[in-house]
Amino acid sequence: MLRHTLLGCCLLAGLSLFSQTDLEDNSVTVVTSFEARLTDAERVKVNPAPPPTDTSSRRQSYSILPRPLSIDYPAPTIRPRALAREEAPEINRGWVQLGLGVPNAFYADASYDLAGQENLDLGFFGTHYSFNNDKKVENQKASDTRVGAEGSYLFDQGFAVGGGLSYDTRSRYYYGYNFSEMEGDSALTFSDNEVRQRFNTFSLHSEIFNGTRTEGNIDYRAGIALYLMDANPSVRESGLDIDVSGTKWINDTNPLDLAFKASFTAFKDTASQNLNVVSLSPSYTVLIADRIKLKAGVRLTGQEDDFDVFPNFTASAVIVDGLFNAFAGVEGDVHKNTLRSLADYNPWINTRFRLRNSEATRFYGGLEGTYRSIAYRAEAGYKYLDNLAMYVTNRDRNGIPRFDVIYDDGSQIYLQGTATLPLVEGLDLNATFTQRFYSMEDEEKPWHLPSLSFNASGIYTLSNLPLQLRADFFVENGLPYRTMEGGVDHLNALLDLSLNAEYTITDTFGAWVRVNNLLNNKRERFYQYPTIGTNFMVGASARF
Repeated sequence: MLRHTLLGCCLLAGLSLFSQTDLEDNSVTVVTSFEARLTDAERVKVNPAPPPTDTSSRRQSYSILPRPLSIDYPAPTIRPRALAREEAPEINRGWVQLGLGVPNAFYADASYDLAGQENLDLGFFGTHYSFNNDKKVENQKASDTRVGAEGSYLFDQGFAVGGGLSYDTRSRYYYGYNFSEMEGDSALTFSDNEVRQRFNTFSLHSEIFNGTRTEGNIDYRAGIALYLMDANPSVRESGLDIDVSGTKWINDTNPLDLAFKASFTAFKDTASQNLNVVSLSPSYTVLIADRIKLKAGVRLTGQEDDFDVFPNFTASAVIVDGLFNAFAGVEGDVHKNTLRSLADYNPWINTRFRLRNSEATRFYGGLEGTYRSIAYRAEAGYKYLDNLAMYVTNRDRNGIPRFDVIYDDGSQIYLQGTATLPLVEGLDLNATFTQRFYSMEDEEKPWHLPSLSFNASGIYTLSNLPLQLRADFFVENGLPYRTMEGGVDHLNALLDLSLNAEYTITDTFGAWVRVNNLLNNKRERFYQYPTIGTNFMVGASARF
């Protein structure tokens, strides 16, 4: 560094000499020469060290004052881009099915739904079926016709209303005189007006319910139903049912239920009868560890001067996931025996009878689950029966057999099972079996009530053809009946095999054929009223 300093001084001195422009001859005289030398210096080695680490902690806080900015800018012009919308799939609102058969049968089924309406579901329907085997058996014929409408509407507030009305007319003929075992009855003959029984029923119902989950997790429903029915000779019946129910969900799995029902029936022929029942059913269901479900409740009923308390307890538990579920319970209720309910079961009853309520308390238990894709349910139980309705033959003054309704107390032990078997792709099989063992107090047998019932059906849909095949097989024991002498006898058993095939021609049209009672089993479901044997029908269907 010292050398650099001396050199700089010499340069500055030289520059100063050249800058003196007042010299006359521009000459420089050097007085003496100077030679700068540096003495020997000793190098000192210095080892640098980092400063000590600052371990003290400091907290710094920053305060930022918000300063809102207001920016004015013109609103942009947004133009949506046109997008190609997919076409909505075509909805078939209408359905029509027509068929003709032997013996002299006609079938019609039609419906029309106002589908695609916002919050509205409304449909109209009509069905008709009739047959006439009068050429072989006098007055062996029947006719059923029903028309009506059903609908519901969901309001934006979350509640919904629903309702419907229908008119049903059924004609039956007392043709049992053709099969009487009494002497001289073979000459009996009647016109269709003399033996025709016609049931006309007008019914309507309306209800209000929550269409969506409420804020309080409460589901509610309130409904009213009314029907008016008439039959020969000059018989009238009316019914009014009021149902109110609610469910409070303690959580998603534990509901608290409360149901109230009031049912009023008025029956009039030569005298007037009233049959009224009021019931209140509270219950609570709890799920334990996602494996055990318990339901505890009672059903309080009142009818005339009789007040009853029926239990309503059920329990189920998962034994093996998806394979075995065990269940058990006890429940009781009151069942009303009205002209409407009894005529649905036996249309050849004597329409002048006494109305009475039946009571039943059932103890049951069983298993259900799925084994190798077979869904099953097996149940066994015991019923205590009070005023069980049964049917005994009685001939009127013209010799025409009709059925009087009688009542008796008793008990029943039953075994029943159901199974669904998807054996191969496209083939679905299901079967139901029930075996009942009756024990009556006064009557020897449960007249015209089945003990053994077995039903099986299979539906096969072909994969390479638009063809669907169906088979139904029905078995029922020969029903017991009381003979004219007061003894006991049994009717022949039921063995009924029916086949059905439906072919889809286009998306709109189809054709079908049905063969009923292929085994030509002319069993008597009720004494002196055999079925028509083998019959078939062909028809077509259309949807639009």
